[in-house]
Formats: sequence, structure tokens, C-alpha cells
Amino acid sequence: MSTPGPSPSSDERPHDDRGPMLLGVSWGLTALASAFLGLRLYCKLNIRRGLWWDDWILIAAWCTIVATDALTTVLVNDFKYGRHDWDLDIYDPIRFMIVIYSRATISITAAVWTKTAFALTLLRLTTGITKAFVWFIIISMNIAMGFAAIVPWIQCKPLAKGWIMDLPGTCWAPRVGSKIWIATGAYSAAMDFTLAILPWAVIWKVALRSKERIGVVVAMSMGAVAGVVAIIKCVNLPNLGGQDACKSFPTTAAYVIHATDNQIDHDVILFIWDVTESTVTMIAACIPTLRVLLRDTKTPSRPSRLSEVPDLCNVSYRGLGVTIPPATYELKALSTEDSWESGKSRGRLKGVYIQ
Repeated sequence: MSTPGPSPSSDERPHDDRGPMLLGVSWGLTALASAFLGLRLYCKLNIRRGLWWDDWILIAAWCTIVATDALTTVLVNDFKYGRHDWDLDIYDPIRFMIVIYSRATISITAAVWTKTAFALTLLRLTTGITKAFVWFIIISMNIAMGFAAIVPWIQCKPLAKGWIMDLPGTCWAPRVGSKIWIATGAYSAAMDFTLAILPWAVIWKVALRSKERIGVVVAMSMGAVAGVVAIIKCVNLPNLGGQDACKSFPTTAAYVIHATDNQIDHDVILFIWDVTESTVTMIAACIPTLRVLLRDTKTPSRPSRLSEVPDLCNVSYRGLGVTIPPATYELKALSTEDSWESGKSRGRLKGVYIQ
């Protein structure tokens, strides 16, 4: 009797592990965003006055980013996520699917909350139609991305069939979920660019020197970087998932084997772009405040101009569309002798400053 030839050894296949890279990038970006958020809060609490809704939403978004990283850590440590499919340790397929779905939901929540915080900041600088438009962006973006966040949990009937595929039932047609994510991702990117353009229309009308005006507008337009990241993520989304899991696979384990087959490199990159979108948006939302912190550190004795509204400290003046809370700030007109630009336009009001 002839003996069968030796089967290919598993050692002949690649055994590289992208899990450590995934964790390093995810936690590294989160640490960077945490530093920016911490400096923003320091500026608000110690140099300016109090926190507003945009700050609290950024704090909540930071919590969701940390939760996303924590779930990514569970995937890497418990299931060896980041390795090739033959090296994965999917000892509990149902738990694996629940962790994957939870991470998707929380990462989308992190993205929309960071964008919402930035949009709320713009609300304090706008009036009339522009303000109504910003409200439209906030509401529509939260509805669209909120729906995308719950897609993994509602795509099957009964709902549990989405992660326990042995159950009888039906699910959405193939690729419906990924198409929804692509559509909402594209809309999110469009809103990122829109929110980045709006400050130009608002700030350009404010009386600032050209250098200051450009600096303020550029600082408030950093959200465009998040739009670029959202586009890159959309480009990678079509390869997400496979066939209709409910119809094509009799068990959750069978689906997991298919979904991870030669997909690890792509999925790891998509996970990285996930956390990049949220952290970059958070950093962009913090930069305008940090610009003022750096300016005041360099010139602490110089009064803060009222027209420098993008310092996000809830200061206002007629025509700028920002509200001054009662008894929070005292606005004092500068005398001719207090003019910031000595020798120019003497005898007329040069501005106001905050005491």
C-alpha cells in the first residue's frame, strides 16, 4: 500500500502577525488625540472659562475611541486577530462576531461624535441661514451614521441570527450592509469638507490682519483631513465581508472562516483607518483652541481681540453671531491710548478686549 505524500507543512505558509502593528497604531493615535484634548480642556478651564457642549461631546467621543481600541485589543489578544486565517484562534465564533459588531458600532459612534463636536463649535460662530445649515449637517449626519452603526445588529430576523447563524431566519441581501456603510461614509466625508469650508465664509468677514485671518481659517479647516481619511476608508469598504452570511453559511464558525480567509491584511488596514478618522477629527477640533493657547503663551500681556472668535471661548460681538453669556465676560472698549496699533487711526475705537 502506498502512503500518501506529505501534506504541505504549515511552516511553509507565512505566519506574519499584523496584530501588534494594529494595536500600536490604534493606541498611538488615541494617545496623540488624548494629548490634544487634554490641552484643549486645560485652555478652557484654566485660561478661559468653563466647558460647553462641544467639549463634553468630545470627551464622550474620546471614551468611545478608547472603547474601540479596547475591543481591538480583545480581538488581537484573544483571537490572534491580525494573523492569517490559518493562525487565528477563533475558539468562540459567536463571541468573536459580537466583538466585531460591537467594535463597528462604537467606532462609527466615535466618528460621528467628533464631527458633531466640531460642528457645534461652528454653531457659535454663525447666524441665520448658515447656522440653520450647520444644524442640518449635525442632525442628518447623526441620523445617517447612527443607522449605519446599528446595521450589524438589525440585518437579520430574528436579530440574533446575525451572530448565531445556526438559527433559522432571514437576513438582508448580500452586500447591503457594506453599501450602507459606503453611502454614509461618503456623506460623512462630504460634510467634513463642508464644515472645513464654512469657517472661511465666517472668519473672512472679521476685522483681522491678513496673517491672523489665514492662521485662524487654516486652524479651523483642519477637518478636511478627516474628510480625506473618510474617503480612503470608503475606498476600502467594498472588500468588507463576503456572501450573505445567513444564506451561505450553516454555522457562525463557517462564516468566520470564510470572512477571515485572506482578508486579514485588508481588514487590519480598514481598522486602522477607522481609528484614524476619529482621532484626526478630534485633533482638528482641538487645534483652534491650542492656537490661542500658544499665542497667549508667547504674548501673555497682549489683550485677546474680540474678533478672534475662533478661540472658542464663547465671546461675541454684534454681527459675529456668537452669544456672550451674562456676567461671564466684561467687554471694555479700548481708548485711543490703548490702541493696539500705535500711531494708526488715532481717535477712533480700535477694538475690545476681555477682562
